[in-house]
Amino acid sequence: MDHKDHRNIGTLIAVDQDDTRQNLIDAIIDADMPAPKEARDAASLKEVLGSANLDLIVMSSHLGGAYVAPLISDVRRGKLGPHPFPVVLVLAEDADPANLRQISNCGPDDVVALPCAPNDLLERINVFLAGGRRPMVVNDGYAGPERRLKSRD
Repeated sequence: MDHKDHRNIGTLIAVDQDDTRQNLIDAIIDADMPAPKEARDAASLKEVLGSANLDLIVMSSHLGGAYVAPLISDVRRGKLGPHPFPVVLVLAEDADPANLRQISNCGPDDVVALPCAPNDLLERINVFLAGGRRPMVVNDGYAGPERRLKSRD
């Protein structure tokens, strides 16, 4: 995806903490993107993912205590939503390497350990929107950005 004009980007912010969600929404709007769709819990996240045409998803790994990162895999495999490869950034409150690896295995483009300032997150988003994203792979065990450092020969 190469979006130099941010005015047509379909965005979802799925965060259950009100202050964090509002700060992210404000940063998105300040970056000349349309007001994003919002999800505050697992049910509303699944509903929006299933129906909205999204280019960018910024979501917590957990919403209302439910581990929702596996929904990314459903999106990537075409089981949920109209297109499988929006840019996905997952916010993780637990920066334990095992937790970050578990989230990463769900197929997001990036996992961001909290706390993270909204403007720092926006810089990361802009890298992806400008086309700086890894190629996507889909196989039996994984669907998401290529994670291998070297290609196999």
